[in-house]
Amino acid sequence: MAFTQSGMSAEALAAAAELEVRPVNNPAVVNVINDMLKPDSLPPGWEARYDPINERREYVNRETGEVQYIHPLASYYHGAAFMEMGGYRQLQVNEADQPPAPQEVLDMCAYLGVSASNDDPYVVEVARLAISAPLPPHWVEGEDEDGNPLFTNRQTGQSQPSHPLDAYFLELIKRRKRELAVHSDGVGIRSSLAAKRLYEIGVPGIELPPELKGPQTGKAGGGGAMWEEEVDGEEEDAAAAQNFGPLLTIEEAEDEGRDEDEDHHKTAKQPPPLPQQQQQQQKEAQRQQQHLLLEDFDGFDEEEEEKETPPPPAPPAPAPAVAPAATVQDEKDEDDVDMAEAERRRKAQWELDEWARRQEEEEQQQQQRAAEAERQQQQQQQLQAEREKERMEAMKKEKERAEREEREREEEAARQRQQRLRAAEAEGEKDDADLGVDAEAERRRLKEQEEKEKAAAKKAAERQALLDALREADGDLGADEEEEEEEEEEEEVVLPTLAKGISGVAVLRQAASMDSGISATAQLLPPPPPPPLVEPSAAAAAAEDSGGENDDDSDGDDDVTLAPHPPKLPPTAAVEREERLVLGKEE
Repeated sequence: MAFTQSGMSAEALAAAAELEVRPVNNPAVVNVINDMLKPDSLPPGWEARYDPINERREYVNRETGEVQYIHPLASYYHGAAFMEMGGYRQLQVNEADQPPAPQEVLDMCAYLGVSASNDDPYVVEVARLAISAPLPPHWVEGEDEDGNPLFTNRQTGQSQPSHPLDAYFLELIKRRKRELAVHSDGVGIRSSLAAKRLYEIGVPGIELPPELKGPQTGKAGGGGAMWEEEVDGEEEDAAAAQNFGPLLTIEEAEDEGRDEDEDHHKTAKQPPPLPQQQQQQQKEAQRQQQHLLLEDFDGFDEEEEEKETPPPPAPPAPAPAVAPAATVQDEKDEDDVDMAEAERRRKAQWELDEWARRQEEEEQQQQQRAAEAERQQQQQQQLQAEREKERMEAMKKEKERAEREEREREEEAARQRQQRLRAAEAEGEKDDADLGVDAEAERRRLKEQEEKEKAAAKKAAERQALLDALREADGDLGADEEEEEEEEEEEEVVLPTLAKGISGVAVLRQAASMDSGISATAQLLPPPPPPPLVEPSAAAAAAEDSGGENDDDSDGDDDVTLAPHPPKLPPTAAVEREERLVLGKEE
């Protein structure tokens, strides 16, 4: 809510906005706001500061560090502003229509925690005010299921069992007790007037203050020693009038028992009545004095202020015309009082209507502000929804991009793995191919070697058979026997070695046939040595020659060329030679 009140600080305008009031042309509300700005208006441990950026007041609890933007006693100041804006006038109207009973005052004292016998009348009077307290705008009073009072705010829907102004009256009790404790200015007369009002409605335990007792007891605002000097000169006439009762008109004959001296003497003895102008001046002076005494009293009763103090009655006059003049004046005074009372009521009704009109205008403005705030809130929500939608779309796109990048990385990694696998397979195939080539070559070599060995063995057997035939033909049995013995010795050495070589060839052949290729052990085995060269003997050479001559025989058999026997070695040398042959060291 914006305020443009000249002469008010920004902090005061912020406080007015906090109370949701308009201080324009309302000094009482301005006083409430100024009191709200005082540091001592806060409870102990709290401090207030103004935020010029956000144009609001901040309230800090020094003990807990808590920060809030509503005054800790906001309920009291809301009630005070409401009372100054027409609530107190409505309270007076309610009290005039239905004056509180003494028992109601005692019950309210018990409810508010006030003792009618021990607390000052200035404090007890708060209970009297609370009985006729009006309801703030939008509040209605009803009953709950158990029949207990229930107050509901129709605008907010808030319901509570206590009166909305209870917080205001409780804080007012505390403040009045502080005024009495420090003896603030004017608290004495306010206490006396409160006692007088409570005494008039008959509250038990309340005595009329001595300063209000006396001739002026019935006057508004009381009498007392302050007015004794003004009423001293009128006490005798007033007492005479009160002692003799109402004035009566004495009628007698115009000339009966009277002469000029007697008439002059009687007229001189009675004081003339006060002129009407002088009476009006005296009433005005008394009203001004009462106003000066009661101007600082918050609960000043306008109805009592309007009451006029009747002038002291004049002594009875012998002239017949004097009594009617006084009666007319009294009637005029009563008419003036009635007119003043009617004017006061009319003014109060006008102020009440004006307050209701302002409240209605403020309610309409609040509704407009609420509608505007709701519209802005809807726009804000719509804007937030759009921003949220954009954010969700951006998040969705970002998620899709991340997933796409993740898929691309996974595909790239899979592609690299496939490439590595293909490269490894190609390398393995190459190695397998190399191993296959080597194995095939080794198999061929072994096969050729085996065939050579078989051929050599066959040739050796044929050669041996041929040698046996030649020996038989030559008849050299002795030599043949020796040679046979030598050959047998050689065979004893050569045949085991040859058997070992053949077994090694079988092992290599089995290793070469495996799918995994030739093992390292098979690869390291040396090839078997070639069969020993046999030099042909002379007889074999002759036989070969003879066979060469018969190359064109028609038997179809291949001619066999016998190799000569190798030179005979000693047994030790023969063994070493065979070892070298097996180990592949023989060149």
